[in-house]
Amino acid sequence: MNRRKFLMVSTVAASLASIPGMASAQAANGVFDLTIEPVDSEMIDGQFVFSLMFFNKSAEGRPVLEVTEGNVVTINISNLDTRPHGFGIPGIPTASIASIPAGGTATVRFTAPVGGSYLYIDPTLAPLNRIMGLYGAFIVKPKLGTTLAGSATPFSRASHTPALAAVFDAMGTHKRFPGNKWIPTDPERDKLWLFSQVDPLLAARVDAGEVIPPASVVPSFVPRYFTINGLSGYDAAPHKVDETTDWTKGAARIMPHGRQGQPTLIRNLNAGLCTHSPHIHGNHVFKLSDSNASGAVVCAASSYELDAWPLAPLSRQDLLLPFERPGDTIIWPPVDEPFPMRYVMHCHTEMSQTAAGGNYPMGLVTHWEMTGAL
Repeated sequence: MNRRKFLMVSTVAASLASIPGMASAQAANGVFDLTIEPVDSEMIDGQFVFSLMFFNKSAEGRPVLEVTEGNVVTINISNLDTRPHGFGIPGIPTASIASIPAGGTATVRFTAPVGGSYLYIDPTLAPLNRIMGLYGAFIVKPKLGTTLAGSATPFSRASHTPALAAVFDAMGTHKRFPGNKWIPTDPERDKLWLFSQVDPLLAARVDAGEVIPPASVVPSFVPRYFTINGLSGYDAAPHKVDETTDWTKGAARIMPHGRQGQPTLIRNLNAGLCTHSPHIHGNHVFKLSDSNASGAVVCAASSYELDAWPLAPLSRQDLLLPFERPGDTIIWPPVDEPFPMRYVMHCHTEMSQTAAGGNYPMGLVTHWEMTGAL
């Protein structure tokens, strides 16, 4: 067996393990140093499954690369695996490395495009290496992201549609949305849901050195674990929140948390092979953007609320959770539900809420919570 890292849910063996999940990696000079490494990842039921991952020396877990529109980005990648790999960002044609040999290093340099949410992946042997875990989030902050009325958005003004601008302008001013505008500098108002799935039998075949034809992956794929940012079930939300919580890391990056009237961005990306249908209780969400066939960010042409939203493989959608206080409970006489209010997010692709062939609710689930009144 090759020497490799262990990703553990527990922190008991912290000297031997990295912590799963996602962590933001920001480089003042636009330079990121990534490695590709083999990993034994602990699943929600305690089983370890072979996988491959991108790592960043300055961050725990799978790195979230954050840059600003128009800046020059340099990504150096060292391949510490025994197999060749590549690198690409759908929607950014210049951000591509065709092949990095085992033990080799390669560099890609490009200009960050318009603001939005992107995926970086290993596109070689598609979709095999991506499904094995070689994916991550690439987030571009807009250089000028405000509407003409001055409301902050996560998108470049040149990409705005009238409908998108109307949503952000309504927050904090419209009688339906009293409270705050969306605040781009507040990490608690910017969430990431990066979905994927794990097939342990496929992983074992790759670990054993079997040559797997890429065309055979989709018809034979049988996922048994479903993850958000590499986490599942109980681990996909923090269960103790206080003033020390780091909202840029781990489960805290997943769970929306705040007071009534504090709208929160949720970046949805699907790195896997399953089409998911996330569904959120308590509020509807506003769809802000999608990705087109070439991977470019496209802002929504119309503004409407969603109860659930289909998310196909490799698709990306940004949503806004308005943090509205739900209506009165259906009892008589009517009463207000007390704070804190907690509501589930689960996927209407029902199998994805389980793990290891049936353990429920240990799959693609989390929750969001409203802690108090405006």
